[in-house]
Amino acid sequence: MTIGYLMRRLKVSRTRAYQLTRRRNFPVPAGTADHMRIWRKADIDSWLAVHRPDALPEDASGDEGDEADADHP
Repeated sequence: MTIGYLMRRLKVSRTRAYQLTRRRNFPVPAGTADHMRIWRKADIDSWLAVHRPDALPEDASGDEGDEADADHP
């Protein structure tokens, strides 16, 4: 997952997302791709569950949740 995933989940700016990634308790990136840090989705979601549970989708199956909401009014 990229910084964009974190931005969408938390509904924050890129600057704020980068600030969060610099916290000591934030997951360590799994690596880099095209000069971007990437994280494991499970690591990000685990961090969110502790620090921002409101940012997790109601459906914890690993889907983004956005498409499912459109199908169910």
